[in-house]
Amino acid sequence: MLRRMARLRWRISHRPPLPIGSALFLTGDHRAWSSDPGGWTFDPAGELTSEHPHGTLLSVKIRARHPDGTVTEEGDAWGGRAAPHRHVVTGDANLDLHVAGWQDASEGRGRPARSAPPREETALDAPWGAQPLRLWWPAGHDGPLPLLILHDGQNAFDETPTFAGESWDAAGAAQALADAGHPVRIAALPVNHDRNRRYVPFPFELNGHDSGADEYADWIGGTLLPHLHARFGPVPAQDTALAGSSFGGLITAYAGLRDPGTYGTLGVFSPVVWPADHAFLRWMTGRGDPHARVWVDMGDHEGGTLTASRDLVTRTRDLSTQLAPQVREARFSVGAGHWHDEPAWRERLPAFLRWWREG
Repeated sequence: MLRRMARLRWRISHRPPLPIGSALFLTGDHRAWSSDPGGWTFDPAGELTSEHPHGTLLSVKIRARHPDGTVTEEGDAWGGRAAPHRHVVTGDANLDLHVAGWQDASEGRGRPARSAPPREETALDAPWGAQPLRLWWPAGHDGPLPLLILHDGQNAFDETPTFAGESWDAAGAAQALADAGHPVRIAALPVNHDRNRRYVPFPFELNGHDSGADEYADWIGGTLLPHLHARFGPVPAQDTALAGSSFGGLITAYAGLRDPGTYGTLGVFSPVVWPADHAFLRWMTGRGDPHARVWVDMGDHEGGTLTASRDLVTRTRDLSTQLAPQVREARFSVGAGHWHDEPAWRERLPAFLRWWREG
């Protein structure tokens, strides 16, 4: 019979040098990413033992508290943010942690790109200031093309501006689609520290109870789309798609249902709908667009435990089922082994693009 708790032995297998006297400790979502080392400090040999319930999904990182009280988090080899270490607790285990580097003021700017960059970067005026716009389209297709608007545009193409050194590789996926005879244009919209305000359409603690989602959706329809149509030629609504992940999935669903007839396809990746006590689920009741196709998906490792992840998949499937009678088509899929991160969305993007253009 399995014990309810599993013992994990963590060992730092490699780390770059730190100031003398720095204490290394483990943090993660199981600790709400606390910077308090209490109870989670590695011993002088770089080892730490912890216990966790079976089925826990762990995302962890190493941090260092220095003698002056400052804290540094592990990063990539170029001083940028690193992806967390991931582990599914299924029993006792010995786990090695390789620290490639420490975050510093360079923010990873020397990191080499593994994915193609956008073809063009510019900015448009917006109520909140200059809004960056990152554009890509396949060579030889300079006229009107089906248009995909992506939220979190800093994560769409090359890895240099991304949050944790991982991107959607949108250009690579779109190039493969073009090679199959379906060229498209991508307009990616980077976001900064205002992400919670821009993407969450209901007041809650993380946007200071002051949502800017309607302003953002108005700007896409009233400024971005006219700009792109004037420059490249008009694109009908049925060939215009809006997509995003997490809170970006939330604003995609909200904008599409708020403004029926504007987008022919909505890509709702891993939608986060809990803000304001799941206000979106109440808001969407009775709303729809009979001409829109909607892609909804969720990874099966996106909760804090395997059980919570299964419940999240079920709730997201229910959202898709609730939406289905109100739209032309609702497609739901599950990403097997997928966490809530860019690598998962990168893997699911090509299937979405094919469904959009070939379906």
